[in-house]
Amino acid sequence: MHKLTTDLYLEPITIGEYQQLYDLMCTIYPPAYSHLWPDKGASYINSLYAKENLEKELGQPNSEYFFITYKNEKTGILKVLLNESLPPAHTVNGTKLQRIYLDQSLQGKGIGKALILWIEKEYRTTKKSTLWLEVMDTQDQALRFYEKLGFKKVNSFSFDSDFMHEAMKGMYRMAKEI
Repeated sequence: MHKLTTDLYLEPITIGEYQQLYDLMCTIYPPAYSHLWPDKGASYINSLYAKENLEKELGQPNSEYFFITYKNEKTGILKVLLNESLPPAHTVNGTKLQRIYLDQSLQGKGIGKALILWIEKEYRTTKKSTLWLEVMDTQDQALRFYEKLGFKKVNSFSFDSDFMHEAMKGMYRMAKEI
């Protein structure tokens, strides 16, 4: 377990907690992202947070996956991939913030910023490490948040999903040197 503040912890996710992860994502994902999907995100949640997929993801050696616990309640998830190249530059010393989902009721409390600062400190690997992520181009609040923390848009691409509304597939890759 990693203690970030008095009330904020990161707890590694285990396969035995797959149902807890699934239930949490059924609660926190739809309020922010259901508009992207004809099925309100059910296909995304069912595929990404199924036990079989979690087993696969936990088996990746460069992956670290956590529950975000705030005031003794699991309120989100955080997943980072180590030694992950930022396309198309292919820098080897990159760390990808693959997933960060937090209950919307906690936005504006400094939790997201604390998580990003922890990632920067924890995963800085060289003098010129890169932290990068992918964000939907329609998520204005998320874009402003990342830009405020020093991330810059590097490139754009289309999310590869047969289930998402076509007009909502736009994404940015954002990065910053840490």
